Amino acid sequence: MYYFKTTFKNSLVYRWSVFFSVGRLVLLIAINIMLWRVLYQNNITMISYMTRYTIISNIIMMFYSRGVHMRLAEKVTSGDFAIDLIRPVNLFFMFWQIEVSGIISNLLLCGLPVIVIYFPFIIGDTEYYNVLLVIIAVVLGHILFFMIYYLLGLTAFIIIEIEPIGRLLDDTIRLMAGGFIPLALLPSYLGKIANVLPFRYLYSFPLELLLGVKSVGNIMNKFIILCLWIFIFAFINICVYKIAIKKIAIQGG
Repeated sequence: MYYFKTTFKNSLVYRWSVFFSVGRLVLLIAINIMLWRVLYQNNITMISYMTRYTIISNIIMMFYSRGVHMRLAEKVTSGDFAIDLIRPVNLFFMFWQIEVSGIISNLLLCGLPVIVIYFPFIIGDTEYYNVLLVIIAVVLGHILFFMIYYLLGLTAFIIIEIEPIGRLLDDTIRLMAGGFIPLALLPSYLGKIANVLPFRYLYSFPLELLLGVKSVGNIMNKFIILCLWIFIFAFINICVYKIAIKKIAIQGG
């Protein structure tokens, strides 16, 4: 609760920043919708589908906060990481609470206005499926996303400047996860790569669930694979963290 209150108050300090963030997202969604209307001008069904896809993918994006790698890298470069190790606090959960607080404040300040503005397009003449499973998929996707960026933050022990890598990773995830366009519309070679990577479970999987995939067996298999990816990245994070601790001990004499 402390982290939420602090993050929410910090968000309200720059009110114009919140206003422009909402305006930027509303404009971005509007531009994407107009592009799909041009591409599918003779196909009303696809226009409706891609309109909902664009809006919902941008709402899902708000559940994936990208700040942990920069916060962790700053602690590494400043030396505060070593100081935090002697404190009675779990760094992983501390950073996770900060990220969750930022997500909640972003949803309240930015997400709700976007949902209200595009509500008629979201509802429309359509039917949504597996809403509860979609929520579970997004929660698990959030955990996977956090672990990926936490791992990136730990690489600051080796790579001094990780911000460009973070930007590249963010765009790569959005593309290969189906955040920009559905994976079915990617070129065949990119589609094959995307199906192997874990990123598809961040956007494509929950969107497929919500917009019409009904096969229970297929859904359960994908949930199992998503959980396996979470365990894999958890294991990698633990290994890299232990290596980082040894590196600190060596540098400290």
